[in-house]
Amino acid sequence: MVELEEMFSEIQVKLEADNETREELIKMGRLSIRNSSLAIRHLHRKEVETASKIIEDNSALIAKINGLAKRMNPSPFGMVLSCNQEYAESVFLFSFLQKKPFPDYTDLKIPYLAYLHGIPDFIGELRRVTLDSLRRKDNTTAIKALDLMDELYSYLMTLDFPDGLTYNLRKKTDFARNITEKTRGDLTLSLGRIDLLTTFDKMLKTHLQNDDNDEGE
Repeated sequence: MVELEEMFSEIQVKLEADNETREELIKMGRLSIRNSSLAIRHLHRKEVETASKIIEDNSALIAKINGLAKRMNPSPFGMVLSCNQEYAESVFLFSFLQKKPFPDYTDLKIPYLAYLHGIPDFIGELRRVTLDSLRRKDNTTAIKALDLMDELYSYLMTLDFPDGLTYNLRKKTDFARNITEKTRGDLTLSLGRIDLLTTFDKMLKTHLQNDDNDEGE
């Protein structure tokens, strides 16, 4: 029979090691989330080189975080979920704006659940891209962003699993649906106004041209 004192002493050592790892994970996780936010900010400002460097550095940090998490038993998935999904979100946005292929979770070397949780957040960023593009009268990018929002949401809807298994992904999927529909309404309204103004402009030019012709006669 195992001596209780010896067993508890061994568990104490393991818990102390896990606690040190946990504290380190918290610090690294906060830094990673901050890096992802900075990368997204630079991407929206069209500062691609700066964003790319931050994402590259953050990739190495994410690898360290996930490596540390595997050393703990059980793995603190909830703790590292946020930094992984924020990292995924920044890479998704970079890929879209740079017209690169959509990355796979194995390419990013992150847990697939973190990958999935990053998608609804990315859909929120696509809404911002859509609205910014409309302000710049870049309708092509706005439409592409909405199309991707639609596609990603449709795939999220196929994942009908218990919340306990997907870490409440359904709630974020509902958010993605709402924001996609809202963006669709904004885009439709904006394009409708453009069509109306274009039609009005053509009518005005035709009217002025007819007036000129009448005066010439």
